[in-house]
Parts: sequence; C-alpha cells; structure tokens
Amino acid sequence: MDVVLGSLQDCSNCPSINLRLDLLEDLRLGTSLSQTLGFKFQIYSGLQTPETLCRLAGMLLSVGAVNMEALLPHLTPSLERIFENTKSHATATNEASRLFGVVSLSPGESATTKKDLTLRVPGNRISSQIDGILEALLWDRRWLLAEPMLSRLERAGSLPSINIAGCRAALLSMAHFTVGPLYSKLSPSLMCFAMRSSSEVSQRDVPGMDYAEISPQRLDGRDLSALPRLLEVLEPLCCHLHVGIASDTLLLTKLARVIRYLFKLKQMQLDAYGAAKRLLEYVVLPAVSNVTVNPGCVCEIWSAIKQLAYCERQSIYAAWRGRGIERGAIGSKHFAVAQAECKAGSDARRLLKRVANEKKNSKHVGRALAKIANSNPLVIFHIILSQVESYDNMIHPIIESLGFVTPLAMDVLSYVIPVHLADTSRQRLQDDGINIAHWFQHLAQFTGAFYRAFPQAELRALIDFLMLRLELGESLYLLVLNELLARMGGCEVLQDISDAQIGGLAGGETLRHEMLAFDKASKRAVFKLRDVLCTSSTAVPLLALIAQQLPVRDIHHPVYLDHPQAAWVCSFQGAG
Repeated sequence: MDVVLGSLQDCSNCPSINLRLDLLEDLRLGTSLSQTLGFKFQIYSGLQTPETLCRLAGMLLSVGAVNMEALLPHLTPSLERIFENTKSHATATNEASRLFGVVSLSPGESATTKKDLTLRVPGNRISSQIDGILEALLWDRRWLLAEPMLSRLERAGSLPSINIAGCRAALLSMAHFTVGPLYSKLSPSLMCFAMRSSSEVSQRDVPGMDYAEISPQRLDGRDLSALPRLLEVLEPLCCHLHVGIASDTLLLTKLARVIRYLFKLKQMQLDAYGAAKRLLEYVVLPAVSNVTVNPGCVCEIWSAIKQLAYCERQSIYAAWRGRGIERGAIGSKHFAVAQAECKAGSDARRLLKRVANEKKNSKHVGRALAKIANSNPLVIFHIILSQVESYDNMIHPIIESLGFVTPLAMDVLSYVIPVHLADTSRQRLQDDGINIAHWFQHLAQFTGAFYRAFPQAELRALIDFLMLRLELGESLYLLVLNELLARMGGCEVLQDISDAQIGGLAGGETLRHEMLAFDKASKRAVFKLRDVLCTSSTAVPLLALIAQQLPVRDIHHPVYLDHPQAAWVCSFQGAG
C-alpha cells in the first residue's frame, strides 16, 4: 500500500495517473488507505511537508478514496494548536495597535524606540499540513471539498485565507476563476475604454486564469439565469477571503464592477440583490480599510455604492463603522482592520497639527489627508469633527483641505455629521442652561460651510435627520438649519441693523455685501438647497415643524416665554 501511494505521489502530474487511481480502487483498501496516508504525513511532523504529498491527499479526497475525518487526527499541528497560535497573533497585533500614537515620556526610551516596538508583531501562524491539503484542493478547483474545510478552520479560530500566503493566493485565484465568466462581459476593455495586452500579464500573476482575447458580448437570458448559482459560490468564497481580498486590488475592482452591474439589473431576484449588498457590506468595504492608496479602486467601489438610495448607503456605512472605530474597534473588528484604523488615526492627528490659515499649507495637508481618507474615511472624519468641535478657527482650513478627497469619502462625511450631531453623551446647552454649547455651535457652523463648499455631497440625509429631531421637539437643531440657510442659501437673519446698513441695502450687490459683510452665495449651493427643500414631502412639513417649536416648548415649560432662547426661536420662525 505504501508503494502504491509513493508511486502516486511521484507521478501526481503524469498522464497515467488515472490508471494508477483505477488500480488503487480495485484494491478496495477501505479505511486503511486513510490511515496509511496519515502515517506518511506523520513522518513530516515538525518538518516541511512536501507539496507532492499534499497534492496526493487532495487528489485522493477528490476521487473519494480517503476521508478527511479519518485523515485529520494524523495531521499536524492540531486545530487546538492552530487556534492558540492565531489567538496569540491577534492579541499581539491588538496590543501593538493600542500603542499607535503613544508617546513615551520615560528618559531611557525615545519615541522612535517606542514606535519600533509597536510594530514588532509576531509572525503569522505556523503553516500546517491542513493548509497544504486545502491549498491543493483550491488550486484543483475542488470548491465543494475545500469550503467545508475552510468553515471548520474558521470555527476553530483560524484564518487560513489571510495568514498563510499559499492559501490566500489559491483563494484569490479561485475568486478570479469564479468571477471571470461574468466579468469578461462587463469589462471596460470590451468598449475600448481600456486595453491590456497579453504580454503585460503572465500566467504567474493569476494562476488558472486564461487571458485570451475576449470578444465583445452582452449578458443574455442564460447568463442572468446562472447569476444566482454563481453568487452561491462567489459569496462564501469572498467571505472566507474577507479583508485578505485587499491584497489583490484587481480582484477588488472586478468585484466592485460586478456588484454595480447587479444593482443596475431591474429583473434581478431579491436573493441576488441581497448577496450583492452583503458582499459590499461585509467584504468590500472592510477590505478598503487595508488597501493602500488607490483612488481608482475606491472610485470603482463608489460607482457601485451610489446605485443605492442614501438610506441604504448609510446603513452600509453604519455596518462598516461597527461598534467603534480606531481603538474602539479593537476586539470587535478583525485585528488587521483595527490596526489599519489606529495607524490612520495616528497619521491624521499628526497632519492636523500642521493645519494653519495659510492656503498653501492647507493644500499640502489636504493632499496628505486625502491619501489616508481613501482607505479609512470614517476614522479621518471622526477626528476632524472632534477637532472642529473644540477649535472653530480650524473650520475654514479644513474645508479647503477637503477638496482632494474622493466622492466615497465625501459621502461618508455626510453620514458622520449627523452621527456627531446626534451625540447624546454631551449636553447641547452650557451649564447655565441658556447658551448653546460651543461644540454644537462649531459643528453647526462646519456643517453649513461644508455643504456650501461641496453642494454635491448628500444633503437629503441631513434634512431628514433635522426633521426627525424637530418632530421630537428638539428645537436646538434649528441652529443647524439656520446655518444651512445662511451659508448655502445666503439668507442670514440680522436682528439689530443700523440705519446706514438699511441704506446700503438700496444699492447694488457690491454695496450690500460691503455694508452687511455677507458672503456671496454660491449658485450651485442655492440650487442644491432649493432642490432638496422645495419638494412636496419636505417644504410644508418642515415649515409646520418650525412653527410648532415654540408651542411645544411652551407646553412642556410654562416659563419658557421668558427664556432668552425663545427670542432666538421666534426670530427663526419669522425668517422661515
């Protein structure tokens, strides 16, 4: 029996392999074959296992000659050992992530030494014989055999697709192979937008892929009927890859284009639509956190996300944010994602220290911030808004710095602003109970300045958020609406105006701006604000909510009419 297995191992790539497999089947060895193969693996316990032996095991598993359950006790290391090593690696990575940006004040240890120590993380978990068999199955495209093994390893606490280079490369190749038939009909090269010669890509780049010339085609009814079956394989495959897909931006771009096409399909089934949305939510966006600076790939992902309504987009961003970001993500997100967020936060804080009122410096900082915001916009904008809430003199330099960010990052910022406005951990009034807190004032000013400078950002979400708050009787959010009207629409309310200023209003636009120091309204911002507010579902309900604010406060607080805030609400109602 050992001679037969040795013969199969030596000629695993020979044309006569099928004849030898037939001979092995005629011997009818039963479970003894699994035991004998397991003993051959035990010989290499603690040593480098030959690839030919792993390919032999994969081949015997494919033909059903051996059973994985009978073979598993012979393989080293055990699942328990793999779990312990993976857990220690994740713990060490999380500890290093917590130290990003920490400055040591001890005289014997410099900041550079501290930074070096934070980056010394133990290597990936040890390569096991299980991974070798799994890799052989993946290269042979035996997905039905490989998928249960992947699920079992992940349930045991192992991450083979990320930690082991061979398994990751095999999974990436399998994903290219799976998405290839569909992507070949959606590629921009078919429309002559992009051309890629066969000499630029070798078979070594993506093994198993055929880069022959593709003729222009369109998806027909047969292709659409095969979509659900394709997604049944593609979705679990990408979920096993998870953030490991970030190492292959070509595959990430292909996946984004396929998802964009699936969102555009009108006759697509709900199951396929849900699968495409789950891929975007649980695979693509978490992987973006680990992608190096690649605006092209991020823009392809944005072209897929923008097919969704703003409420669906913001629910996806909420899932991307999770229970926390940066150090708050440690323990709740994948350790590689948490480490990337901590590093991005440390870099962003260092860059924001250089923000000044000089326009030349703001452009330089803006380019540097845009590079970080390509991958981790949630972290960057959380830090930026925290800085703005404390220092109002940073509003205009930061607004100028945002001109270099991608559309995806701009849309994420439109999600982060309502999240900060809805913060219940801080009071929106000062301790005297009369004046509005500085952080809320600064954040409202930033909101108005941001939407004035970038009217292409999503405004509908903020208006719906303000209407919901006004419906709950929280009249302080009128301050945000007032800033939007003043900055975007040029409708600022003046309470005390002198006779000279009234006379200046009789002149032209230049004199009016000179006398009242108004900023010239942006036509794009005015049109965007008008398009959002002047709709049947917004205009009348918003006016009614504004008119209700003083009576609501009067009912709940009988002495509210004597409160200084009543005058502010009344002035806003008069302006409305």
